[in-house]
Amino acid sequence: MQLLGKVQDWNDERGYGFIAPLDTSHGGGRTFFHIRDYRQQGRRPEPGELVKYLVDRQDDGRWRATQVIRAAQPVRKSKSPAHKSASPRNPYTAGRDALRVALVLGYAALLAWAIDRELLPLESAFAPILMSIVTYLAYAADKHLAQRERQRIPEANLHLLEFLCGWPGALFSQRVLRHKSRKASYLIQFWLMVTLNVCATGAWIYWKS
Repeated sequence: MQLLGKVQDWNDERGYGFIAPLDTSHGGGRTFFHIRDYRQQGRRPEPGELVKYLVDRQDDGRWRATQVIRAAQPVRKSKSPAHKSASPRNPYTAGRDALRVALVLGYAALLAWAIDRELLPLESAFAPILMSIVTYLAYAADKHLAQRERQRIPEANLHLLEFLCGWPGALFSQRVLRHKSRKASYLIQFWLMVTLNVCATGAWIYWKS
């Protein structure tokens, strides 16, 4: 039997969420669903969205929503004239993108200057390129595993790649793949890896000079 419910929680990075049924006499509490169960041709679920769905009991005994389709527009809170609602933070504004590009170009300029002064070997120019490719592939693999609810790549491993000159690739991955771009605790560790790598590179160049 098709049920009517409301999307209560949605984790877009991991691709799953929960639906709270409007009629609790059929199945009780909220029900898990995955992005693969959402039948809206490329759209993403939104919290507050009214949906129709079927329920299916999984092998572990828990219920899962399947064939989830949108029933109505999501309920949005009206803006109060006295209290203007704050717009959600967007990590991909033009200003922030410009800062990211400037950071990568500045890092590349530092390496080029050091190589020109023979403070670094020529091979050091290829390390950030190679490690950025490896880091991008690791991000892509981690997102793929998250979408399929499989064991993820440990965050410590991703941070190690970032520290080992792969952080430009991580920046590109966050922008293109929309992965690891909103979790505050992860981003703090990411920028720490960027800082440590840049400082270590600068210290090495200073020592060689």
